[in-house]
Amino acid sequence: MAVSSEPRDHIPGTMTAASYAVIGALIVGALWSVVTAAKATDWQMATHAWVFAFAFIAGIFLIGQRHFNALENGSPDEARRYNDGVVKAGVIATLFWGIAGFLVGVVIAFQLAFPVLNFDISFINFGRLRPLHTSAVIFAFGGNALIATSFYAVQRTCRTRLAGDIAPWFVFWGYQLFIVIAATGYLMGVTQSREYAEPEWYADIWLT
Repeated sequence: MAVSSEPRDHIPGTMTAASYAVIGALIVGALWSVVTAAKATDWQMATHAWVFAFAFIAGIFLIGQRHFNALENGSPDEARRYNDGVVKAGVIATLFWGIAGFLVGVVIAFQLAFPVLNFDISFINFGRLRPLHTSAVIFAFGGNALIATSFYAVQRTCRTRLAGDIAPWFVFWGYQLFIVIAATGYLMGVTQSREYAEPEWYADIWLT
């Protein structure tokens, strides 16, 4: 794990050159997403383009909010040494997606026993909820657990803070965006029809 190149007096969360570069990339991504949504030939692609646009714009505001909060409140010594904020967020996301995934599993179990619970609605029928359940448990629940524990363990074993201030949060929130794109794709029927690899090509590119 590389050691952060930030100066020792840098307050975690405040703006750096890398932060401005990320904001610039997010602006470009938001504009590209809006153009894609406007030119999309089907509503599914347009919906996902708007999801990307919203995520990029939210990222810009979150970076700005972190900067001003850090300037106002400073940062405790422990926060300067280790980046545990992203670990805590990962634990919360793990619990959230675990509950969501298991709840969907309960719903599809009842749908098998009582087919009337499909309600003749394509978005929530068994064929679309079943892969949503398995992927949510494996990738959303399990994936977030692996990311959070990795972020925690690597800092303690290497005895240094995670490299970069924005990078760990980009990994975390970027993975949440992938989960949302994949999950909504299942419900809209936008998949590649491959077990455990259903998300569409643009979700694969984003995950990569």
